[in-house]
Amino acid sequence: MFDNDYFERWLDSEASKAMEKITNHESIDQQEMMVLVLKAQTNHITQMEQDLRGEMIALREDMDKRFEQINKRFEQVDKRFDTMIARMDKFMIWSFSNTFIAAGIVVALVKYL
Repeated sequence: MFDNDYFERWLDSEASKAMEKITNHESIDQQEMMVLVLKAQTNHITQMEQDLRGEMIALREDMDKRFEQINKRFEQVDKRFDTMIARMDKFMIWSFSNTFIAAGIVVALVKYL
């Protein structure tokens, strides 16, 4: 819809003309003054945009570091769960074998007595 390149070229050209008048100690009219104000505003907005982009990049990098730390913590929790599951499996096998042995002893005692 609106091409910024055309606008910026026009604004630069008009601002240069107005600044040339000022450097030659000529008076400028209200329209030329408004062009200079608009040029100053666009420069200010451009600087603010660059600062904001820098802050956003820094924020994104900080967030990435935090997510990496969270991922490491989840990996540690996963390892702990794996260890717990392995221990539970060993306990279940131990418990089943002891129950089986106790049942065998009870059956043998009932059978021989």
